[in-house]
Amino acid sequence: MSFSTKTGQFSWKDLNVIMDGRPMLGATDVEYGTELALEAIFGAGNTAQYIGEGNEATAGALEMLQADYEAMTEEAKKRGHNSIAGMEVDLLITYIPKSTDPATVVMKTIVDRVVGAKFSGQVKKLTQGDTHMKVSLPFLALRVEHQI
Repeated sequence: MSFSTKTGQFSWKDLNVIMDGRPMLGATDVEYGTELALEAIFGAGNTAQYIGEGNEATAGALEMLQADYEAMTEEAKKRGHNSIAGMEVDLLITYIPKSTDPATVVMKTIVDRVVGAKFSGQVKKLTQGDTHMKVSLPFLALRVEHQI
């Protein structure tokens, strides 16, 4: 396999989070990923003969400023939920190079789609001295479509 990694790296300024078509300008952290359940399959001897593949699970978390969270809560209520717990959304995570550095300009835009993200709850956090509140929203999703 031949590939080049000699282009720039994405930074936070390149990231955009779009939830159900709405830009999440208050997003402060995002993580998402898929894990494939693997199991060593044994036969003769004491070393694995095969690697068995099981189910895939997609999970992540979105952290945002309180104002965006409150707007989401209002939307959840319009959709018939008491809170964002159980609310299902699609997320578009885009990485768009915003640089004049030649190494970065050649980077292509990356768009990942998190399909059917369903929030399991929320954690509000405010510490003495903070100037703003952040809210963390863990989720499970159906799948991630990379580089759509």
